[in-house]
Amino acid sequence: MCKATKLSEIDNAVKFDLPVDPSHPFFVDFSKVRGDFEEEVVYKSLNVDTNNFTFDPGINNLNKTLLFISGMRGSGKTSELNKYAAKLDKPDCFFCVTCNIDTDLNLNDVEYMDILIFQLQKLVEKANDKGLELDNRIIESLQNWFTEKVVEINNRLKAEGSSEIEMTAGIPSIFSFFGFTNKLKAAISGTKERSTQVRNTLKNNFTEFANKFNEFIEEVNLELRKKNIAREILFIIDGLEKAMSVDVRRRIILDESNRFQRIKANTIFTLPIELMKEQEYLKQFSQVVSFPFVKIRERNGNFIPEAIETFKEFVYKRIDKSLFEDETTVERAIKFGGGSPRELLRILQYANYSISGTAGIIDKNALDKGIKRLAGESAKYITEEEINKLMLIKKNISENKETLFDNVLQGMIEKLIVFEYNDGTYKRVNPVIEESNLYKQYVIDAN
Repeated sequence: MCKATKLSEIDNAVKFDLPVDPSHPFFVDFSKVRGDFEEEVVYKSLNVDTNNFTFDPGINNLNKTLLFISGMRGSGKTSELNKYAAKLDKPDCFFCVTCNIDTDLNLNDVEYMDILIFQLQKLVEKANDKGLELDNRIIESLQNWFTEKVVEINNRLKAEGSSEIEMTAGIPSIFSFFGFTNKLKAAISGTKERSTQVRNTLKNNFTEFANKFNEFIEEVNLELRKKNIAREILFIIDGLEKAMSVDVRRRIILDESNRFQRIKANTIFTLPIELMKEQEYLKQFSQVVSFPFVKIRERNGNFIPEAIETFKEFVYKRIDKSLFEDETTVERAIKFGGGSPRELLRILQYANYSISGTAGIIDKNALDKGIKRLAGESAKYITEEEINKLMLIKKNISENKETLFDNVLQGMIEKLIVFEYNDGTYKRVNPVIEESNLYKQYVIDAN
């Protein structure tokens, strides 16, 4: 992706499904404009000294940190996680291993065991890239254990008449184990028969698996400290919210929670927004942080200049100023974005599609046409129950009251009809929804 300097380049510059990291020219730091949210909470949850970004492994030697970060789709979680990794990945802190399960695993059929194998794969891949050398006995122990399980799996597959898994361990080393984990991940991602047998075998022997996994993690941690590469491993697991089924997401986080607790490795895991209501349960064995949209508007309706300016930076890094009629047009797009980076990119995309043949720029007419089209599409499936909730939210905002949570509101948050700010207690209707004819007829005209 590169900055658009002509209209034909805008569509590529506003792609909202491609997150960026701090080294990318498009990256913008929104940390100072997210209301009550402070990223320092994340670092302190990991026992990181924020004065110099150092980590002392002695502080939580026995109790590793499991941190869930929840946030609405399009809030910028992935870019934020990339920023955390950039700050924390250094000799006095963590060896950050990022696992994007939405790009590397089958989101139509994924289980927690798949993610754990994927974590091992990404860890040994990065360790191999760094030239890390481990005591062969620990690799041999883990490889031998997996080989035994593959033999069991193959016996069952053979009895079923299914093709067996080819698994040659090789001489124990980081490099050979990298190839081993690749084959194991491929087996899980293969046929239904294979994936079922691999998962069931590992789950039935999960206590042994967890012990082997934890031993390997600690061996790598020791070597990282010895080589002054880092103090300890930190896994960053992102992308679960993109799993196709709500049931899959719920099963991995809640039904597998006993297995989560057996894995002893510092881990940040993004939490699908619909599971945020389960935070009291999750807090029994983990820490939970809510990651909000950027707060661009106070409860009294006044816009926040610093937030607007930050979003201008966000827009101008992607699209040259010369492609807009004026700055007022950009500010209008930002306000309709409601503090969501992704929603703003969608608005700019639709505005670009709506440019008249003679304009040659994104002007107010193109922007308004794009917003109207997006508003109609976004409000198309709003139900009567949701209309009643929208009326209540409007009333509560005018009276400076919070709106009580229920399943209807939860569904509206998931569908981006309603946006959350601060710690989730401040909610507003998506400004694009407010622009729809449906909202005007049933909410505005009803008052």
